[in-house]
Amino acid sequence: MHRLAKSSSTLKAARKPRSAPKASAPPSELRLAAIDVGSNSIHMVIAQVDGDGGVTTLWRMKEMVGLGRISFPSRRLSMEAMDRAVATLRRFQQETQRRQCEKVIAVATSAVREAENGGDFVERVRRELRLPLRVISAREEARLIYLGVRHAVDLEHIRDGPVLIIDVGGGSVEFIVADAARPLLLESRKLGAARMTARYIKSDPISPEDLKTLLRNYDAELAPLCERILALKPRHAIGTSGTIENLAAMSLKWASAKSADGQSSDHHKLGSAGWIEKDALSRLVSRLVESDSKNRRHIDGLDEKRQDQIVAGALLVHELFHRLGLNRMALSNGAMREGILADYMSRHIPDLKIRREVPDPRRRAVLDLARRCNWNQEHSEHVAMLCRQLFDALRPLHHLGPRQRSLLEFAALLHDIGWHVAAKGHHKHSMYLILHGGLKGFTPEELAIIGNIARYHRKSPPSVSHESFASLSAAARKVVRVGAAILRIADGLDRTHCGVVHGVRAKIGKNKIRLRIDGRGDLELELWAARRKMGLFSDVFQRSLSFDLPDPKRT
Repeated sequence: MHRLAKSSSTLKAARKPRSAPKASAPPSELRLAAIDVGSNSIHMVIAQVDGDGGVTTLWRMKEMVGLGRISFPSRRLSMEAMDRAVATLRRFQQETQRRQCEKVIAVATSAVREAENGGDFVERVRRELRLPLRVISAREEARLIYLGVRHAVDLEHIRDGPVLIIDVGGGSVEFIVADAARPLLLESRKLGAARMTARYIKSDPISPEDLKTLLRNYDAELAPLCERILALKPRHAIGTSGTIENLAAMSLKWASAKSADGQSSDHHKLGSAGWIEKDALSRLVSRLVESDSKNRRHIDGLDEKRQDQIVAGALLVHELFHRLGLNRMALSNGAMREGILADYMSRHIPDLKIRREVPDPRRRAVLDLARRCNWNQEHSEHVAMLCRQLFDALRPLHHLGPRQRSLLEFAALLHDIGWHVAAKGHHKHSMYLILHGGLKGFTPEELAIIGNIARYHRKSPPSVSHESFASLSAAARKVVRVGAAILRIADGLDRTHCGVVHGVRAKIGKNKIRLRIDGRGDLELELWAARRKMGLFSDVFQRSLSFDLPDPKRT
């Protein structure tokens, strides 16, 4: 049997005690939380993602809420269940804040999807917690489970055929046949343990009549589906979910002597979180069918909150073992919440790489806005470089510090993004996009300074007749005037967008500033543009401005 090993490059579970001190993610990494609002339980995993897409699991939380316990027969979520769910989500949300998660992704499955008042629950979560809760389809649920298992188990080593993945939830059961590259079958059936218990099990212990009715329903649902699964010839079975984990824990004491004495090393080969063996499962099912809920609670490994619905779940898994000819099912720690993370990562790998390359979150926010506005990167970065040089050279005159330098640089990077709206008046469009582009990490005044510097890189200079400038403090106005004056010269010195001016140096006199231009090739158009824009510069620094060209013999 081929090896199903946990991928060491992706998941490294490291559950920490609740008293662990709060720690923030390194600048180049992203901390995410994925929340799965299921029919039985609400699960959350908090993970740290590095720039290469590697994931370290930091924390797992689970609460048995029973959101769908009443909804399956009634098709309505009870107020009590919704109260429990909202309270649980609030605790989870507090944990994400304490652990400084930058992104929280929450999804809901069958209980919310099928309830007549599911929309009311989603709206309540949004209103009370400000948490977007996305209700996903049954097929999407299966796809995310596949991604979660693939992220936790190394499917690349399975060369003799695809694997079968089964997730037994409270409301639905997902069936996936897949290899490492893609899913070959994604199916969901309304056969979850809570649903089947509510619909078919009316006695305790289960009566022969209830048992017969339940098995008849399983036969109708599973017979055609199992034919499709067998046609794909899966060679290994992997189970995930609380129900299957409970069955594995309970059946362990009945595991065969062959496994116990080490003659079978499948457990080690699979690298799984455990397994269920056919003979042990059969003995367990016999005991569960004969026992009532009071006796079941004494079975080692059974979650007390599952004692009523474990019979339906055990009978389903037993049927699948029989119909699919399974002898053993491995367990995977990866489930839908890990799939949520994997799906997010697949869509945001470029962003994660940028985090590694650009650790400053404010700079990342600026570059993200610039990319969204289809910026001219080479020109903008070149102008920003010239702005930094001019700012440093003129520090004896403006007396501004590193914070103001960075605001000028960000304005230079964004000064032309208004072209994304229109060429005419693009400087004003740039300011609007800066103020309303969702830049995070800046104070309102900092955004106003960046926006105004970009707005004044051309046309009319800063004026108190302009509301956006007049509303600034005196200190902020000075930064805008200095920044806009420098940006105008730097923008002029890259008039052709060819980067022919490599650098600038300043010689400051009592009445004049001479800028030494380092460049190569024809610079006349750049100098023409800079001279046309030097009015504000001379006014701000109270000196005339001239330009010294490089020695022609050296160009």
